[in-house]
Amino acid sequence: MKEIKKFYNEHRIFTILMALVIVCFILIITVLIQCFYVGKGKDKYGARLEGIEQREISSETRKDIEDKLVQEGIISQANITIQGKIIYIKLVCTPEADLVEAQGIAQKSLEYFSEDEVTFYDFAFTLTKAATETNDSFLIEGSYNSHGSGFSWNLNRQVIEEPIVEE
Repeated sequence: MKEIKKFYNEHRIFTILMALVIVCFILIITVLIQCFYVGKGKDKYGARLEGIEQREISSETRKDIEDKLVQEGIISQANITIQGKIIYIKLVCTPEADLVEAQGIAQKSLEYFSEDEVTFYDFAFTLTKAATETNDSFLIEGSYNSHGSGFSWNLNRQVIEEPIVEE
């Protein structure tokens, strides 16, 4: 014990600094452990998916809705994917379809879901049509928020490649 007191008296500043470094090191390690390791086993969506078990949409229901969308006439292919609380609906239109009709079909597709599902899930739509000699193509995305007032569509701007100007 005398040796420790002697060392402390001779190296007082060094001892205090080392104690501070050790305390800071312990605090840093604690913070890093809490940031990176605590809570890793939890759901990545948090509490946003509470009640999704009661509103789960089966693969048969999705297939039925896809078939109903194709029967509309201007849709050649439909694909419904559900991830978390978002329902992704991808519609490929026939060459004779126009943009307004396709958007109408997308809006009508909400009727195939129950009122409870429409108020719980968010919907993301992708409408595509390949260009033909007589018709233009389009690729447009839209969304319907379960708490929003209606549909929101992006602008259907065509991409025009500009020539590269060399200096």
